[in-house]
Amino acid sequence: MGLLVPLFAAITPFILWPIEIILPYPYIVEEISKAILIFFLLKLPNREKILGTIMIGFLFSFSETVLYLFNVFSVGSLQTLLLRFIFTTPMHILTSLIILSSALINKNLIILGIIIAALVHYIFNLIV
Repeated sequence: MGLLVPLFAAITPFILWPIEIILPYPYIVEEISKAILIFFLLKLPNREKILGTIMIGFLFSFSETVLYLFNVFSVGSLQTLLLRFIFTTPMHILTSLIILSSALINKNLIILGIIIAALVHYIFNLIV
């Protein structure tokens, strides 16, 4: 399953799109979905866990940006899309690493990691 995690990270925003229309809390929905993906990495060696988690954050952000490409001209321009990608990529990587670090301390702390990551994501959305 570890090898399929990047593929799932790349398609997850497309799966979450209709869910986020029904549940308008993207910071919660997205962090839970990334935590599920990270959970499948926990049996790998630490280096691969970290690299896999960074890949999850990057691919999630990239595919989310592709998803927003469909609406780019209603909300801005291609420059807006590029700026969105530049700002959201570090945020998604950071929140993914927060979830992983809590799970590395203790698998039961993954819930706390999700809460902290969702809070960071929420604050990011308010600022940006």
